[in-house]
Amino acid sequence: MATEVALSASNTDNTIHVWDIRSGSSLFSFKQSMSPKGGLTMVAKPGASFQVGSIVTAQTDRANLNVYQWQRDQVLHKMNTAEKMVSVASSHQGQYLAAATVSGKVYLWHIPTGHLMRVFEAHYRRVTRLAFSNDDSTLLTASEDAAVNVWLLAHLINPVSAEGYEDITARPAPLYSWSDHTLPVSDIFIGNGTLSGARVCTASLDHTVKLWDLATGQLLTTFLFPKAVSSVIMDPSETTIFAACEDKIYSVDLYKSRQDQSYKINTTESLGGMSRVESVGIKSSTPSSLGSKQPTLGHVFTGHTGAINTLTLSFDGTILISGAEDGNCIVWDVLSRQPLRKFESHKGPVSHVACFLRPIELHPDAATQTITPMPWKQLKRAMPTSEEEHRDATLQVIQNTTMDLAAHQQLVESGPLYSSIPTELEPVKIAGDTIRDMKTDDSTSALQNQVNALQAELMRLNAHYSKTKSLQNEMYTIVVDKFMEERRSKRKLEEEDEEEEEEEESDQE
Repeated sequence: MATEVALSASNTDNTIHVWDIRSGSSLFSFKQSMSPKGGLTMVAKPGASFQVGSIVTAQTDRANLNVYQWQRDQVLHKMNTAEKMVSVASSHQGQYLAAATVSGKVYLWHIPTGHLMRVFEAHYRRVTRLAFSNDDSTLLTASEDAAVNVWLLAHLINPVSAEGYEDITARPAPLYSWSDHTLPVSDIFIGNGTLSGARVCTASLDHTVKLWDLATGQLLTTFLFPKAVSSVIMDPSETTIFAACEDKIYSVDLYKSRQDQSYKINTTESLGGMSRVESVGIKSSTPSSLGSKQPTLGHVFTGHTGAINTLTLSFDGTILISGAEDGNCIVWDVLSRQPLRKFESHKGPVSHVACFLRPIELHPDAATQTITPMPWKQLKRAMPTSEEEHRDATLQVIQNTTMDLAAHQQLVESGPLYSSIPTELEPVKIAGDTIRDMKTDDSTSALQNQVNALQAELMRLNAHYSKTKSLQNEMYTIVVDKFMEERRSKRKLEEEDEEEEEEEESDQE
């Protein structure tokens, strides 16, 4: 049975925890990682977008990306980068990895080959969030310069100049550039659907959450909150928005019921639209019938003692999980808005929390299964040459077998008991076994058998060569004889023609 687990990380505590959202019990942990907000992403297994194959984290104190997998709790790969990254995101199919810097530069890698596909200036200040659309057709970047840019992934991978020619030095132009926020953008959430039908939520420190149409780039609605918004998310049905404002969470229903007075029936209509502004959690200036000023729209979740940094929802949207500066993760029941449990294992502020299906490697019967790890190659620090790109792309055509994948992922030390990955000492062990076999009493007979086999092969090749040589000599003789016969016939005809001409000349005289 598929169950859901939560992953939470901190920017000061060097441990990433994986725990059960139903019981709150810890299942697994990763060591040696301190990632900032937006600096952790989960990479899907190739061909299985709902299964998490790897976890990539940007470090707060150094210029590298740490790669983790479920076979061990230590860093599997340390990817050194040209600059220190502050935000990372992976595509939903596990093919591309994007990372951004404080200066606003974005790096894009192809995960199967490790090639650096593109480096470009996306913003003028720190990039706070990166996100791929669900169909992986666009990459969205948010920054402290109060802008959100939408980039077509195809244009980033195959850049073209203004004249239409391929040019990797050409600065890409965003499909849309949303600059309606007045303060730094803190979070992005992309709804379900493709480029032609998805909706995007952007949260900002200017106390607003803006809802956009990804197909047209138009602003649909602006939601105004009483305080700065640090995180935003929509439920799976995209009928409710959850926004974190300091230590509180506001939920906003995007559709409301209205009674039609003409026909006395209840109808449902969408909230906002046409760039309208809707106030959430702000007391109305118009007194109600009860004689007091009531907050408009929204329900509030209260329970944290520090500012909330991150939000996530279960697959069915009934459970909300929040991580905050107080070091706690609270599991909420969405309908009642009551906390169900707390996860308090972190020793510092929680910078990231995510909910996903429990990996196969963490199931109790994982030791009895042969689990193939996700292959990784070292991320390049420079753009590849055309020869390197062609060679590595050609290798990708051949499907990796289980043995090939295991060879990609040899660990320095053995993983947990359920690990299916051989260590780096495995080739040394095989070589040692081979040497021991050669020192046995049967080694002389084995070598003699090999010599006899080589002699038999040599005799076969010699006989084949003799047959080939005789066939060539015979073909040569036939061709030469035919050529000489044709030449003699031609000369004989020429001599006969000359004799006839001489006879005719003598008769004329």
